[in-house]
Amino acid sequence: MNTSTRKAVIAGILGNTIEWYDFALYGHFSVFIGQTFFPKEEPGLAVLAAFAVFSVSFFMRPLGALIFSAIGDRYGRKKALSLSMLGMAIPTAAIGLLPAYADIGYTATALLVLLRLFQGLAMGGEMGGAVTYVMEHTPERRIGLASSLIQASTCLGLLTGTLVSSGISAALTEDQFGSWGWRVPFLLGLLAAWIGLQIRRNMPESALYELAKTEDRLLHNPIRTVFAQHKREVLLGLAVLFPMTCCFFFAFVYFNTFMMSELHFPASRALVITSIGLMLSLSATLLAGWMADRWGYKAILSTGAILGLLLVYPITGWLSGTAGTERVLPAFFGFALLVGIYTSSAFAAVAGLFATEVRYSGVSLAVNIASPIFGSTAPLLAAWLIREYGVAQGFSGFGGYLVVLFLIAALAIRQLNHQAFSGWGQRA
Repeated sequence: MNTSTRKAVIAGILGNTIEWYDFALYGHFSVFIGQTFFPKEEPGLAVLAAFAVFSVSFFMRPLGALIFSAIGDRYGRKKALSLSMLGMAIPTAAIGLLPAYADIGYTATALLVLLRLFQGLAMGGEMGGAVTYVMEHTPERRIGLASSLIQASTCLGLLTGTLVSSGISAALTEDQFGSWGWRVPFLLGLLAAWIGLQIRRNMPESALYELAKTEDRLLHNPIRTVFAQHKREVLLGLAVLFPMTCCFFFAFVYFNTFMMSELHFPASRALVITSIGLMLSLSATLLAGWMADRWGYKAILSTGAILGLLLVYPITGWLSGTAGTERVLPAFFGFALLVGIYTSSAFAAVAGLFATEVRYSGVSLAVNIASPIFGSTAPLLAAWLIREYGVAQGFSGFGGYLVVLFLIAALAIRQLNHQAFSGWGQRA
């Protein structure tokens, strides 16, 4: 990539990293959030309630996608992405300052839900925008790498939150961390957001967007055009994203809590294991993205789907710990690698479905419908299955669910155009 392209890609992925740091903290600390903001009427119910709030916030993302993508396709990617960054920062810090249920009762619960809804609204403008912005700055021969970098930035945001939390956890006693230490990473999100805003204020606008603007191809209502003319493309994008979002949130949001609540790992150990898994997933994502630029993004995506069909069910069985706790860590790390391989090219597949004038809107709709329905509900579904049927049967049921999602994705991948990026972007 040339210098201009490289700077634009770095700006896009760094901003996405910071936003995912903010958003992921809630998932990491669901146990403590459940204990702090919900009544403790029954063991396990507070954690289940915390995951329900985690899931509900995602259902604001489609609305956020409609708002921010209309801005992005009409007035520019840069403006929409800067606004979404600001929209994430304030509620993240506010969660860190929110009084507990013991202090103000259900008012604390209601305020937590409200703040999460605002986070979901802002996040609705982020992922689709980051995908669109980064991919539009990337030459055809680097599409696979760019797609993997976007997903890697998501892993990096989660990893940053995990490492910061691990450091604070190691410096405090278990009681101190559970009482107030978990709030500190939320407050640090303000500093991260300020850095992100500086980055996005100075990043160049997408060249493909500027070309469409010069040629008067921008649409007054891009969302309406997507609904009227691009339903098939949205459905294909959804099918590709189904297993990606579900596996990602199960592995890196729910499983951290499972290790603490069911396997009784100390918080510090669970966070370290999650960090290693994220690093493995990030590495696999970048390697698979590099391979996609040599063999094609569709070939790598198909490989990931086939591996998912073959391996995800036995791996989830090992993750439950019922076959022996010594199998849990190898299974988790294997699952993290599988997630990395599949997700490396998923964003390329979705971005290639849409024309420039509707790309922000189309990608945002696909991402922000898949995430609430199949991503955010993964922790809630896993927690509910385990509560109702026990650990062994709960994980077995969840593994079967993932197999179905990978099968749907494999059928959709067959219909993708492997030449979708012919002549794409700038030459570097």
